[in-house]
Amino acid sequence: MRVVENSELSNYKVLPFDLFTENKTKILDAGEVLTPGKLIMLRNYIKIYAEDFVGESNEDEQEVESTQANLSSKRILNFSYESLDPEDFDTVINKDSVLDVDTQVKIKYFYKKILDLLIEKYYDDAILKMQSLVSILKNEIYKQLSKTGKGSKIRFMGEYELCHPLNTAVISGLLAKKLDYTTASMDELILSALLHDIGKLKIEIPGGSALLTTNEEEVKEHTIVGYRMIKDTFGLSDNIAKVALEHHENNDGSGYPKGLSNDFITEYAQIVNLANYYDNLASNRTHIAISNNREAMRELLNIGTSRFSAKILYSFIHMFNYDDIEDFNSMMF
Repeated sequence: MRVVENSELSNYKVLPFDLFTENKTKILDAGEVLTPGKLIMLRNYIKIYAEDFVGESNEDEQEVESTQANLSSKRILNFSYESLDPEDFDTVINKDSVLDVDTQVKIKYFYKKILDLLIEKYYDDAILKMQSLVSILKNEIYKQLSKTGKGSKIRFMGEYELCHPLNTAVISGLLAKKLDYTTASMDELILSALLHDIGKLKIEIPGGSALLTTNEEEVKEHTIVGYRMIKDTFGLSDNIAKVALEHHENNDGSGYPKGLSNDFITEYAQIVNLANYYDNLASNRTHIAISNNREAMRELLNIGTSRFSAKILYSFIHMFNYDDIEDFNSMMF
């Protein structure tokens, strides 16, 4: 056994050996991905030990590391929407949704695994799967729109960090359809809505869970961080990046980070601003308490064009039935 320094562990993406406490209790297995959360956890131990590779050459060690890294990568990356089993993911569902239970669970599970890819910094793979999620949302939800005029029936409910981006994307896509966007523009808008809060994604969280920050001090900064991530790290278009930057800009110039107003705000960002605020209302993430879809719509009308583009606001209002008064809490199961 030998002592392992924390500084040494930060050099590995995948752990090349088992880790133990001083009394030989195993902490982590070889082959585990060393997420930032695990590294933080390991700092709590005064000393950490590993078994030496006695008699193995450096070349052998490198081969072991490479094999373990490949196996770990395959385990993380090797999933598709079709391959997911809804029974593997315990989550809240909207019992009155236009989507069946398995579809609701699979979409949320798929999005959760994409967030995990982002945390592990598999950016290219995450974005490819995010783009496939755009098609899944369109195919599974929009074909159901003719069956209901109720906004409550198309919402995902439960975990905010999963449901909010999905709901914002769904509403944004519906508005794009209402505004006669081309297929390409609609897809770009939906993707930008899925990523609009990506600047809030906390990469260094104990345990590595994909949570969105609620720290008020960080809120305004997430727009700039998100813009840079989308444009520089993900390599996506400026149209998509500007949604992350501008989705808190208001029609009257009262928003942030730049205080833009009216047509100085891109239309994508204006759409996502409304969809984002609507879902925050419906999720009780604002200072205004509402219990159903009609109350959320009424509040949007009260805010009016001081925050939202008139064209987008009234397009949204006309999409849904104003008599949608079922309590959101009663719909969750």
